[in-house]
Amino acid sequence: MDDLEFYRTQSPVTDPGRPLDLPADPGTLAKVVGGVLVHRDWAATFGVDLPEHRRDEADIRFVAAMLERLGSLDERPPSARLAVTCRDFVVLLVALLRACGIPARARAGFAGYFVDGFNDDHWVAEVWQDGRGWYLLDAQVAGGPPGIYDTGDLDPLDVPRDGFLVGGQAWQECRTGRRDPATVGVRSAGLSGLWEAQGNVVRDLAALAGAEVLPWDSWGIIPAHYDELPEPDRALLDRVATVSTAGGPLRAAREALGWDPRLAVPPELTRRPA
Repeated sequence: MDDLEFYRTQSPVTDPGRPLDLPADPGTLAKVVGGVLVHRDWAATFGVDLPEHRRDEADIRFVAAMLERLGSLDERPPSARLAVTCRDFVVLLVALLRACGIPARARAGFAGYFVDGFNDDHWVAEVWQDGRGWYLLDAQVAGGPPGIYDTGDLDPLDVPRDGFLVGGQAWQECRTGRRDPATVGVRSAGLSGLWEAQGNVVRDLAALAGAEVLPWDSWGIIPAHYDELPEPDRALLDRVATVSTAGGPLRAAREALGWDPRLAVPPELTRRPA
């Protein structure tokens, strides 16, 4: 199976569990996703007073479970949408794109278009178009009403590469001093630095290899704080970051996950319940 065929094929996470009849247009599909999901941290912007217990909806790991909870992909009021995170917008969109035969994959990294001067933890979709190659699509922004996210003149259907840093690129730029680590992280939680980039280096590699984990999944080398990492471990992440930044190829991503047991994705994070 070549790379494009692999990214046309559903992963255990994106498999919808049933046939889907959809228009093969990324922009239209992003609107479909936006009509059934609302970001739990942006719910108030949509006029939704989200009860605390509904924040747990973001723990739904598999697209099939999302669809079972939703019942259909019909647009609904924001209060009736699943309350999720950016990752869920992406995996649902990737599932719909793959169902239409369009190669697509999730990318974990940092967006520089929500807050001036800061690169916030975020996920986007990467979509293949013949004659164009891979391009970035922000499913969360594209699926929402125009202007609600205050991202200026950003085209969410064609996010510039300097607007979204995949995990590996953020790591490389912080490690080499091209970017201040204090400008990379989770602004709402007051978290920044190379440890924040460290997690998305590994999560992005996992997504490239077909394992779309949750944004807070932590295993192996991820929990070890950057300040306490020995230099060989930092060098290992430098190598991983090179694969993430290049976007593979698939064989390289799979090989990289085998470089160290601490990189391998635990099976329970992508194993669908029986």
